[in-house]
Order: sequence, then structure tokens, then C-alpha cells
Amino acid sequence: MTLSPATQAILDRYADDAPELTRQWEFMAAEAVLRHGGPADAQALLPLFLSAPAAHEALVPVLARHGDRQLAARLLEATVDGGRLRDGVPAGVLHAVGRLGDTEATPLLWEHVDDLHDVSKNACLGLLHLPCEDLRGTITETLEKHEGSALFPEFLPVLAPKTNDPAWLDRLVAWGENSASVDCNGGLILGIALHGDHARTAFTRLLWNERWEACGTSTGSALWTYAGTRVLGLGLPQLYADLRTRLHTGTDPDDQWDALRSFITLLDLRCADVWTGVAAAEVQPESLDSLYSVLFTPTRDASDTLTELADRVFGNDDLLSDEVRNLEDALHTAATHEWALRAATSR
Repeated sequence: MTLSPATQAILDRYADDAPELTRQWEFMAAEAVLRHGGPADAQALLPLFLSAPAAHEALVPVLARHGDRQLAARLLEATVDGGRLRDGVPAGVLHAVGRLGDTEATPLLWEHVDDLHDVSKNACLGLLHLPCEDLRGTITETLEKHEGSALFPEFLPVLAPKTNDPAWLDRLVAWGENSASVDCNGGLILGIALHGDHARTAFTRLLWNERWEACGTSTGSALWTYAGTRVLGLGLPQLYADLRTRLHTGTDPDDQWDALRSFITLLDLRCADVWTGVAAAEVQPESLDSLYSVLFTPTRDASDTLTELADRVFGNDDLLSDEVRNLEDALHTAATHEWALRAATSR
């Protein structure tokens, strides 16, 4: 089988009595496999992960993205004891086995929903990828138990669509607007997006609503807002057009500042091409070169570029204006790399 160069490098480094590897190096190599690897890489890296799960947490996303149900079954057999994850096993395994479609893991994942934050998050994200038909009533009862709370198992709301009750869309919106802490609304944001096309209006409204702080980086909500845009097919060019309209028609400087700050955060995540782990968010986004043209290339109708908008809203001496210029450079570099990758894979 053909392995990616990054996978081979990981295996080679552990083949002999190599010097101790840094955690940073393994995460870097695993990121390359995550982006450009395939099923053979997941199969090759599984034994290494199982040899010391805590030491090789960086490999979990690779297994989740490139594995299959047989790999998930092997993961379960090796990492679960008595219906619970064994000590030292990364919580991301819960996400992985669910994402890989192993329905046998459903009771295990539900058992971990009411647990520490990271464990609960991964259990809910795993269940998100499973049918959960037998849990429909239980999910409803649990959602209703926490509905209206400021703090709750943060990612429980991503399971609301599993109830097959469309009323949960408005209920999640009300929950987020009226009572949920902004430190605990990532699951509400993603849960709303997962209701599909008829959630577009509500999702777009919350994205620009300061109350939600949907693009907050310190709270972690930004990643799940970004995932929601991908789930709904809301591309950055479309959101940029919406942003420009808001900046040209709005009169509140604070609202303008927040809207532009939110868009910059989403653009930063797109430049980094972050992996959300949500299968429904893996639709092909706009190409980076087309995005660069939309945001930073002057047009015949003299529409503002993102840099010009930032200078007007933030002031050209503001650090956020500098951040936009840095993002322009980063997007240009990423677009160049994207073209190079297309050329390499077309040979």
C-alpha cells in the first residue's frame, strides 16, 4: 500500500530507538496526513496509536477522517472497558468511532454525554454522525431538562435534529438569545446550522448578532460558527457581500466593528483550512484564489476591498487593520500553495 510521506516519516521515527520526538513534531506531521492522507495511512498508524494512546493523541483526527468501520471496531475493542473509555485514552476516540459510523458505539457515546467538557463534546460529536433512532426520546428529555440553562453539556444541542422535531430550531435560537452563556453556546450554534436550509435565516442573524458572540475566539464558538457556515453552504464571498451591505447601511460604529471582526475571524479559519471534524461541514469551499479576488482585488465598480473596509472601520493605524493586511498575505500564500497542490495531483 502507498503511504503519504508524512505517515512514512512518523513510522520511520518510531521504527528504531530514535530520540524522543516532540509533541509539536507529531502534531505537525499528523496534520499533513489529515489533509493529504487516505485509508492506507489510517490503517498504518492505528497500531502506533494503540501502542500508547495518550502519547499519540495527534493521530486521532487522522483515524477519524481516513478510517472505516472496521478500524472503528478495532478502536473500540482496544480502548473501552466496562462501557467506559480506559484511563489515558484521548476523548477524541469517542468522536472518531461515531464519525466512522460504528452504530455499536451508540450506547458508549451516550454514556459519556454527561461528563467532563472535552469528553462530553467528543461524545456528542460522535453521536452526531450516527442515526440515534433508539435515543430519540432520551435526547428530547435531556434537551428539555437543560433547555433555558446558562450552562449545560455544551454540545448536547447538536443532537436536537435527531429528535425529528423541527420545533427545536426555534427553541435553540431562543435558548441562545435569552439564557445561554456565550461560554457555552458552540453546540447551540452548530445545532441550529444542522437543521439545514430552513435554518439559514436564523443562523445568519445570529452570526452578526453581538449577543451571541458567535465568532468569539476566547470562548471557542468561532470554530463552530465556521463549521455552521460550511454545513449551510454559506461561502465567504456571500458573507462578504452581506458584510458590505451592513457596513454601508448601518449607523452604529460598535455594530460595524463587531461585524467586521466576526468576518475576519471566519476568514482566518478559512486561511488555516481548519478541520472541524463534522462530516456535514466538509463540502468543497470556494477556492482560495477566487476568495482572494473577491476580497482583495479592486473592481471596476470601485467596490471596497476588505483592506479598505478595515481602514475605514478600524482606522489604518489599528492592530486589526494590520491583521487584515497579514491575512491578505496569508491568503495569497495559501492560494499559491493550493495551485501547486492541484498541479501535483493532476500529474
